[in-house]
Amino acid sequence: MSRAGPYLRTNYGQSNEVLPRPYQKTLVVLILVAALILPTISSSFFVHLLNLSFLAAIGALGLMLLTGLCGQISLGQAAFLAVGAYTTVVLDRHAGLPFVLVVPASALAGAVLGFIVGLPSLRFRGVYLAISTLAMHYAIIFVATSYQAKFEKSATSGITINDPSIGSFVLQGDKNWYYFLLVLLTLVTIGCVNLVRTRPGRAWMAIRDRDIAAEALGINLTRYKLMAFVVSSSLAALSGSLLAYYSNVVTVEKYTLDLAVIYVAMIVVGGMGSILGALLGAIFITLLPFGVDQLFSYLPRSWRFGSILFGVQVGMVGLCIILFLLFEPKGLAEIWRRMETYFDRWPFRYRPLDTARH
Repeated sequence: MSRAGPYLRTNYGQSNEVLPRPYQKTLVVLILVAALILPTISSSFFVHLLNLSFLAAIGALGLMLLTGLCGQISLGQAAFLAVGAYTTVVLDRHAGLPFVLVVPASALAGAVLGFIVGLPSLRFRGVYLAISTLAMHYAIIFVATSYQAKFEKSATSGITINDPSIGSFVLQGDKNWYYFLLVLLTLVTIGCVNLVRTRPGRAWMAIRDRDIAAEALGINLTRYKLMAFVVSSSLAALSGSLLAYYSNVVTVEKYTLDLAVIYVAMIVVGGMGSILGALLGAIFITLLPFGVDQLFSYLPRSWRFGSILFGVQVGMVGLCIILFLLFEPKGLAEIWRRMETYFDRWPFRYRPLDTARH
């Protein structure tokens, strides 16, 4: 049966479309074309910031699947990044494995650790689960610090990693990394979108909304909770491995609890339970400190001391979390949806049902 119109859905396949509105496919194509052209008209520093945003988005997608979709609170995302980075160090420097093997192996190491860390989720929930992931964070950071102190000059000195190579091609330079990360992020995003639409995604949402009812409906809580931790930690380790190669240095000082909170801020600001929200939140939170730095450049020199600037940058992240929780709990994804609805219904007025006056 053919579709009766762009908005009327007559079967399950149509209701499950990723881009149901007519203009959305065109919009996605235009965004991808703009992304391909952007490095040619932008400065090298801005391309560098976009690369950091892409790397953060991969880790944010993993946390979104775990916390936003499955409802399992985690403060261990920085530790999973560290696992990916230090696995890369071991396999690249000590084992001498090539880039195409090191990155999947790092993601696999993160998946194994995610399975182990996910075991407490079978008994704990809420703040107790968050504390268990926090304990895992400090345990992994302790191991990383001990490794760095034993095999390097000191526990605080960075470990250098050479630029990766794929055959005869050496992956270096901001523009080369930009296109590589753009393709990888696109593939990861497509994978996450399709994963949400399959049986595991529906099971995760049922567990998030009410795990007791989900179990009563026949959903295997053990399987799907562990699967959420495995997928999330593997994506975080993948991001950590790529960041190690991109920055050419690994140091334990990067992977602090502040970094874990920043990743939580990404999915809160972006919008819980939304793949688009994870992407928008990662870009917004990554670029926010540099935007604050740019604003400070117009202030008197006495305001530009490092301690003041750093305090404002950190404070802005917390302020954004509070403002979004108060005024837009559904995050940037909801703002984008409202903009879409406005232009889609224009010139007719449209008021969402959840904000309609009674």
